[in-house]
Amino acid sequence: MFFYNSLRYNFKIILLRIIIIGIIFSNNEIFSQKKINSRYTDDINWENPEWENPEIFEINREKPRATFYSYKSSQKAIENSSWKNSDYYKSLNGDWYFFYSENIKSRPQKFYNKNYDYSSWDLIEVPSNWELKGYGTPFYTNIKYMFPANPPHIPHNFNNNGSYIKFFDIPKDWANKDVYLHFEGVSGAMYVWLNGNLVGYNEGSKTPSEFNITDYLVNGENKLSIQVLRWSDASYMEDQDFWRLSGIERSVYLRSENNVSITDLQVKSDLVNNYEDGDFNLKIDVKNKDSKIYEREIEIKLIENNEEVYKTKKIVSLSPGNNAINFKKILKKIKSWSAETPNLYDLLIELEGSPIQVINIKIGFRNIKIEKNQLFVNGKPILIKGVNLHDHDQKTGHTVSEDLLIKDLELMKKNNINSIRCSHYPKNPFFYRMCDKYGFYVVDEANIETHGMGTTNQGLENNPDKQSKHPAYLKNWEKMHLDRTIRMFERDKNYPSIIIWSLGNEAGNGRNMFKTYEWLKNNDSSRPVQYEGATKFSNTDIQAPMYHTIEMIKKYAENKPSRPLILCEYAHAMGNSVGNLQDYWDVIESYDVLQGGFIWDWVDQGILTENENGENFWAYGGDLGGENFQNDKNFCNNGLVNPDRTSHPSLQEVKKVYQSIKFNFDNLKSKTIKISNHYDFKNLNEFYYEWEILKNGEKILDGYINEFDLDPQKTKSITLDIPNIDYSNEYFLNIYARKKKSSALVPKNYIVAYEQFFIGGNKIPDNKISQGANIKISQNKNTLNLEGQNFNIVFNKKNGLLTKIDYGDGNIIEQGIKANFWRSPTDNDYGFFMPYKLKVWKQASNTQSLKSFKFKNLKKGGVEIKSKYFLPSVKGFVELTYNINLMGKININTSLSEISPKLPIIPKFGTNLIINKQYEKVTWYGRGPHENYQDRKTSSLIGIYDCNVSDLYYPYIRPQENGNRTDTKWITFTNIKGNGIIIEASKKFEFSAHNQKNEDFDGGKEKSQRHTTDILKRPIVNINIDYRQMGVGGDNSWGFLPHKKYQIKAENISFNYSISPNKTK
Repeated sequence: MFFYNSLRYNFKIILLRIIIIGIIFSNNEIFSQKKINSRYTDDINWENPEWENPEIFEINREKPRATFYSYKSSQKAIENSSWKNSDYYKSLNGDWYFFYSENIKSRPQKFYNKNYDYSSWDLIEVPSNWELKGYGTPFYTNIKYMFPANPPHIPHNFNNNGSYIKFFDIPKDWANKDVYLHFEGVSGAMYVWLNGNLVGYNEGSKTPSEFNITDYLVNGENKLSIQVLRWSDASYMEDQDFWRLSGIERSVYLRSENNVSITDLQVKSDLVNNYEDGDFNLKIDVKNKDSKIYEREIEIKLIENNEEVYKTKKIVSLSPGNNAINFKKILKKIKSWSAETPNLYDLLIELEGSPIQVINIKIGFRNIKIEKNQLFVNGKPILIKGVNLHDHDQKTGHTVSEDLLIKDLELMKKNNINSIRCSHYPKNPFFYRMCDKYGFYVVDEANIETHGMGTTNQGLENNPDKQSKHPAYLKNWEKMHLDRTIRMFERDKNYPSIIIWSLGNEAGNGRNMFKTYEWLKNNDSSRPVQYEGATKFSNTDIQAPMYHTIEMIKKYAENKPSRPLILCEYAHAMGNSVGNLQDYWDVIESYDVLQGGFIWDWVDQGILTENENGENFWAYGGDLGGENFQNDKNFCNNGLVNPDRTSHPSLQEVKKVYQSIKFNFDNLKSKTIKISNHYDFKNLNEFYYEWEILKNGEKILDGYINEFDLDPQKTKSITLDIPNIDYSNEYFLNIYARKKKSSALVPKNYIVAYEQFFIGGNKIPDNKISQGANIKISQNKNTLNLEGQNFNIVFNKKNGLLTKIDYGDGNIIEQGIKANFWRSPTDNDYGFFMPYKLKVWKQASNTQSLKSFKFKNLKKGGVEIKSKYFLPSVKGFVELTYNINLMGKININTSLSEISPKLPIIPKFGTNLIINKQYEKVTWYGRGPHENYQDRKTSSLIGIYDCNVSDLYYPYIRPQENGNRTDTKWITFTNIKGNGIIIEASKKFEFSAHNQKNEDFDGGKEKSQRHTTDILKRPIVNINIDYRQMGVGGDNSWGFLPHKKYQIKAENISFNYSISPNKTK
């Protein structure tokens, strides 16, 4: 009887609301419009605007709440994960009318009024950044603001702005509901009008802003007007290292809400009882907008793979206003969530009503804690194998699609990355949903960076004058700091992938950062909080430094550490970088308190554009019209992948170093390999193993190891059927771990881990005395000519250069062998001013004065030629000694003498020669297949590889040193007939080869504004044969050299290799 009377009452209420709304919407009149207090003006002189007042960052905005979406049936809620397929929502994405203004004075006046003529306006796609749609200039700057730093003030004559208009109708079945206008993210300060009336104002680009527009709606067509100002006081808080782009950059939609509706929810899904049982706590906020008390049933279900794990319901009495309903339950034998085992449950919540409101979110049970100076997940101390991630699409800028995100996550999974730091702002809601699903540990970071005003650990803590003007230290900026932190937390509080909150990045550490820390600790006991700026202070639970060296983190670990150390940024991946990553992890894995870090960063922030010839290239700071404005050039290109998500060679190194299956081969006598499981939660039974034996680079034997059970942190020994070896050849054992079955992002048979072991022997090139007729020697004042059996070799006596090698197919030499001590500077090289500090070695490469040219006829021993050069810049000598045997094999020794140890380190020591373009096919025995350097080579296995010379070139966005291969024993360069030369040595050497000259990649003394389109293919094969070149480094890109063990000291050194004919058999 109660239910029947309640139904009759509800029907009367609904009918009455429909009648009222019909009256409200008749004649397009607006009912009960709120009066909004704002300083907005259409005058060209805009005094004291909200966007220059740090205490006003929103007007009439709704309180933040968790991300969840409502549906009208359980089936739809289960089938969908976003708002796009629900009748409670209406998308406003698509074409909007748009007007761009260069400054405040040129804004359109009263464009929000009903009769405003917008017929001349353009259409712009929403979401988008207007600078990438042809309006204004995209700027890239790292630290320095694009305007004079004088918070909270902004130059009015420089404040670009965009005005938007969108028309929409309200669905008929929304007549008895409240309607909210939801912006997922708008870059810039935003004013909102509906039907000519100001609705509200918002600052903060990376978290949602929502407005209740119910009282502003009219029957039929509604006019929504938006004005976004590029700069505001909020810009001081958003000084991240990225492109400064503007506009409505994330989705916009309307959502409807029932008269009695769930308005927020918070789930705490912990683990108890030795992490075996789930501690489920759910708080639901229900708002009753009527003046009557209602009784409603709320049912909740936990579902795994379409099976109910838990179900309960309550009939609750809902008073007018807000009501809190709680559910608690201990769930036995629950499956836990981790990045390795991302077990999720559907939490289905049904609120009785007409229509019904059904919500489904994915939850995961996990426990995060810090204990004994370690970060634990589900009772296990984890290792963070992470990257930093900016929002970036090569075409759309900060507007990132779900498809692009999945591509990122797939690449990360395939390369053993398990963690992501949201640098330096909250991501799209779908980002967290995907991380929950596919398994990534996430550091969610507040949209707070005031780098341009100074930051701790970079001098601010000792500068009271700077602090007196800094937003982090001033009380009138406190609410803005808290607002950004609270909005992040409230939106993202239910995502299990988020295991750490971050207060922001490089934002000082004044009173306001302590306030945000306190707020998070008071409102969430389930996650730790970190902040790089607090490494010397108390308001961080994790020691999260950036760019601390190996020596620094080791010192921390050995001197009574008080917190776990996780590098929030390290291994600066700018250009050709990420050296000594293995060295970092050798130390990290040696100390419990060191728990990994986040590489800076994931993706190069290049913007795809075209030059005047129609050639594509990736633009960076100073391009796209920004050349006369503040810019930081290519410092936005610090990624492991290109803007199109093709990988840098360094990503291979990351995959290898980050792998969680480790191998150890003791010795050949035992023939036993040890396989160790370094995962925290995953059994190795989902992998199988292949192994192979290489003899001088060629596979002679292989084998297979079936999958087996091996729990985390355990090791298993397996005996391999390896034959005895002869030590006159070189042998290696390679082993690979492959996926037994496909998983969500990683396919079946994919290699997730591998290792190579040298098991003995040494293959030495044949240096026996050759047989044949003596070499015929002829000369004139300019040349020395050597003719032998099937070869002709010529030297220039004036400059000492080898000018001709003819093994029967004509002269292969375009430019003779010359000593070289220089490499085209990498971004890291520019960071420590290599063109200045090491310039004597570039001069030594370019200026070599021939002091003597001698030759000796050794009869049956061939001919010896010595070319000795004086190097004025270093006041030393380099001598090239050529020994040509009777078969035309040329042994080359390059030696330095009288080199002062006081000279700076040598970038590289080797030789350069250029041969005919027909010898494009290259095969080598050494490390490969991808580019490698002495401090970045653990991922490159020794083997025999082949490709075209053009394939050895790696096109870094800003041209620089590239394409090196280390630990090489021999190389061949051959033509289409298979004829050419072989270069070999008894000791391993390095090489690179290009269809460009070395200097083509050199940016000069100062880093020049160059791109891949500046690198032209020449009709040559340019070869570098090197004793060694220094490592690429990567501790940072603004001062650190490669580690000492990867440097080349200035001293008397020499090396040898040979050139001989390579003929098809």
